[in-house]
Amino acid sequence: MKKFLCLALVLTCFGALGYAQNARQIFDRAEKSKKPAEQIKLLNRIIEAAPDFAPAYHKRADAYKQQGKMKQAVSDYTKAVELAPKDPFKLYARALAYMEQKNYPAATNDLTKAIQLKSNYQNFYYYRLLCYMQTGSYPLARKDLEKLKTFKTGAQYLLPLEAQINFFTNNYAAARRNFEQILQRNPDNIIALFYMGRIYFNTEMYDEAISYFSKAINRDPNFDAAYRLRAAAFKEIREYDQAARDYTSLIALNQDYSYYNRRGLVYELMGDWRAAADDYSYSIAISPKWAVAYNNRGYAYLKMKEYKKAQKDFETALKLSPDLSATLVNLAGYYWTAERNKKLMYKYLESALKHNYKDVDSLYEESKKGWLFKNANNTAEFRIMTGKYAK
Repeated sequence: MKKFLCLALVLTCFGALGYAQNARQIFDRAEKSKKPAEQIKLLNRIIEAAPDFAPAYHKRADAYKQQGKMKQAVSDYTKAVELAPKDPFKLYARALAYMEQKNYPAATNDLTKAIQLKSNYQNFYYYRLLCYMQTGSYPLARKDLEKLKTFKTGAQYLLPLEAQINFFTNNYAAARRNFEQILQRNPDNIIALFYMGRIYFNTEMYDEAISYFSKAINRDPNFDAAYRLRAAAFKEIREYDQAARDYTSLIALNQDYSYYNRRGLVYELMGDWRAAADDYSYSIAISPKWAVAYNNRGYAYLKMKEYKKAQKDFETALKLSPDLSATLVNLAGYYWTAERNKKLMYKYLESALKHNYKDVDSLYEESKKGWLFKNANNTAEFRIMTGKYAK
């Protein structure tokens, strides 16, 4: 009734302007049309005649949203909200548009206002729960979940959300029960399989994690996150060949610089320094300003006694990231291993320790950084200097 009264006022405006068709007919045409561009043209006529007619802005916003013009959609939803501030569904529509833009705090704010105006509408809580999850506000998400449980419909859709909330709040036992329930209903549910893998991975049960990640990959051979975590699990149980193969599969899906770097680290563990250096080179080619890859390649070159290449990479890494303590340690190791330059060794080593290099014990272990400082790290001078920074 309220819309019709508004339309009557618009009709008066249209009569004064001499339009042949009245506003009601034009608005009806806009609502029936399936073409957003046509809707927008019709609604423009109404808004031009009656700039305070909220439904026209709302409907035009819907059309803009269909066209993917989210900025214009949000602008029109905002105008509709300003003209009808007590209408919760206009806030709801704008919230969904904000979610399309990944502006979850703004969407949450609109949904909260909508709930204050109409507290018994299920969708308001559902979408606010999704916003809370996107921003990591899991305790608030749980409150909305419990509210949703009080509604009579839609309970079957809540179990996956409850499972994820339990997972992200580290309640792994409850999350496992939730995902097991989902898999009982649908053994091919790929998200449940993946999260089961994550639960076992996070609780250091790597064989079980690998089993679930493998099931997920069998159902979707392009599931990159499952490959990535399965590779990490294989690495943890020292099945380096398998880890390298998974990173190779990842690279085939997406030649991301970080995947080359991770595979390079696996090759290091396998003792294949040439393959590691090659992967770091691929990483650098994709992301030439990433200091970590230069540091890692420099270390591989040190292992292969290609000292000048190592020095150049360490210096490049420090230009890109002057506070990178691992590079400072490696450069100190270069000056000792390659040049026996004690002065520069101590200069860079102390700088690394001042920049919060934490693993002081590794400087004494042959299997870690100790080989870089062989015959220096058994001296009182070395122990005294590093002892000042040991915690």
